[in-house]
This record gives sequence, structure tokens and C-alpha cells, in this order.
Amino acid sequence: MKRIRPDFYNEFHCIADSCTITCCQEWKIAVDPDTNRKWKKVSAPADVPEQKKNLSAYTEKKDGLRVIQLDSDHRCPFLSENRLCRLVTAYGDKILSETCTTFPREIHRFPCHIEETLMPCCPAVIDLLEQADASQFPDVPTECDTPLFQIRRNILRLLLPASSPVCSVEDYSIEPCSAEICSTEDLLLKIHYILQELYRNDSLDETLIRDYFSADTLSQLSDAIQSIHLPAEDTFFECNELLQDLAVNYQSEKLYCDFLNPITSLSEYISESATDFMHPISFPSLDTGTSLSELWSDFQIRFSEVQPLMLKFLANEIFSDLVTPDSHLEDLLIRIQWIALEYSAIRQSLFLQWLQNNRSTLTYEMVRRTLVIITRMTGYEEEDIRKYLTNGFEALIWDWGYFALILGH
Repeated sequence: MKRIRPDFYNEFHCIADSCTITCCQEWKIAVDPDTNRKWKKVSAPADVPEQKKNLSAYTEKKDGLRVIQLDSDHRCPFLSENRLCRLVTAYGDKILSETCTTFPREIHRFPCHIEETLMPCCPAVIDLLEQADASQFPDVPTECDTPLFQIRRNILRLLLPASSPVCSVEDYSIEPCSAEICSTEDLLLKIHYILQELYRNDSLDETLIRDYFSADTLSQLSDAIQSIHLPAEDTFFECNELLQDLAVNYQSEKLYCDFLNPITSLSEYISESATDFMHPISFPSLDTGTSLSELWSDFQIRFSEVQPLMLKFLANEIFSDLVTPDSHLEDLLIRIQWIALEYSAIRQSLFLQWLQNNRSTLTYEMVRRTLVIITRMTGYEEEDIRKYLTNGFEALIWDWGYFALILGH
């Protein structure tokens, strides 16, 4: 069975003690049944601070999963002071659970091919995306092609028109959309609109898909989107609330607090104090008396500088998560909503950090940390995504207007 993977997949290696955002902290580390049975017969290394009868005794059931029980600092008990795994040091890699062995790799097994991808909740993966000239995502084997894969292929061509091999088909009619003409937000707005139209259609075939992704249709969509007034004020405050809602459960469990507490405090202050988007606002201990409107506009200039990385990040998310085994078109629509929510939370988090840093440059380290933590926070299973959207929004399937509200353009 053919395996396909992004061109940078084989370049990944764990950076171990050099990792600034270790996956051994503030993270559900699953322990599969086979590993747990093996662990019942293995003692903890002598340098584990709290000695228990066997390795299995360091696990617990949480949300239906068996996971490693983290210590009071939300760290894996097997993580040493020099940020290395005590289990690997004592017993070698084979002692690890499936999760620890494979992370951040993700494998999807389809009927006639296997896809291997890398999850962006690892800083080393973000480094690979940053270093790539143009991230390349392979096409599925011809005999495995379906309408859902055709949709994914066209979306990747739209996001990364210069990439190959997915974007190098000579007879394809999508015209590259330069950053000066078309923002990342506008690209996502087009993608959502097309997915909604395809979802409403009774029949889904290659001809219909090609028509919706044709240069003519995309040009008309661009004109239509640019003619729509999307108030920046509405987008800003809605994203402010979305970030707070996303953070609350993690803060209640005291997870990612070093990252979340400063930005959510500022976010809440803005929600409570800013009655007018156009009126100057003062912030505690921050040197500014400028309006939110001006601050948001200034931030957009800074944010545009990291758009090459954001586009590669989004393309990786779409290649990895848009189409999974047993997916239907509705699943693609829900997944693109989730990706938009994720993108909006990343953008809002970066704005708040930029503001706290007195409107300095968005450093790569700041962007990487934000991408890693927000993607860990949004790394829900499909069933949990549906539950979150159902409970938190008026409808599971958003209308295009709400999708546009949280993205703006």
C-alpha cells in the first residue's frame, strides 16, 4: 500500500532537551493498553522522585483515556531536570507508549493508501515549516482519488500556488493570488464559501469541483468579498471572546497559565473597558493612548510579515486534518470552521502579546510558541469538535456571515 507524506516529513527529529515547549508537560500523554500491561511488570527508574510499585502506577484514567499522571507542576514524572526522559535513559525507546513513540507524527489509513503527517503542536515541526521554501504536499495515488481528495488538492493549490507537486499540474487554471491582492483571511473566506456551495449541491463530481475552483469563479469571489463591508470592530471583539472561551477550561485546570494568564487578563480588560473601537484607550502599565482601531491596523502590518509561515501552517493543517478516513463533505465543512477558529485565536493571541511588548516586532519565537500552544489547545477529536461547536454556537454548521465575522478581511 502506497504511503504519502509531506516533503519535509523525513527531516523531523526530536530536539529533546533543546525543546522550549516540551510535549512532556501540560499535555495528556496517552498510554495504550499493550504498554500499560508491559508497564505493570517494570519498576520506575531509581531517579524518579516518587517511587511507586511499577510504571503503570504512574497512570490514571482521564476523559475515558489512560494517561500518565502529571506531577504538581503538570510535568510527566519521568521528565528529568535536564529535560530528558528517564524511561528512555534507563530502558531505551522500546519502553515508551505508542503516543510518545509516534508524536508528533500522525497516520491516517485510507482504503488504498496511507498518509503520514506532522502535527504543528511540536516546535520542531514549526521550524520545518518555517525553513521550507514552499511546503510540498503530495497527491493521492490516481486509483485512490475521490471528490474529497480533489477538494483538498484544490484548496492546497489555492493556499500554496507555487508549491509542487500538488500545485504543478499544467492544465490547472487557478491563478496565484499575491499577498498584495489577497490576504490569508480572504483565501479562507473563499474556501468556506466553496465548501458550503458544494455541500448544498445534490451531486459532487470532478467537473463541479473544478468549476468552483476555476480562475473565473475565484475572481468573481474575490470581487464579491472585497465589496462586502466587514467591520473590523465586530471581528476584533468576537475574536476576543472566542479566545477567552477557548482558554477558560485550560486555565481552570492550571494548564498553559504562563502563556494564557497575561493575554486573557488583557483581553478581559479590553472587553470591559473599550466601549468605542475608535476612541483612545489606556492600558494598565502599557505605554499607549491610541484607539483600538489604530492598534489593530498597525498590528495587521506586523502580522502580514508572518503570512508565509501562516500559509504553510494552514496548508499543513488542511493536508493533515481536512480529509480523514470515513470523512463526508459535512466533516470538511466543520473542520474548516475549526481551522478558522484556530487561526483567529492565534491571530488574537499574537495581537495581545504584541500590545504587551509595546508594539514591537512579532518575533519568530513568539509566533512559534503561539502556534504550538494554540494547536495543543484545539487538538480535539472529531466528536469533541462537534460538541464544542454545538454547545458554543448557534448552529453546528456556520453560515458564511459568521465565518467572515471571525476572520475579517
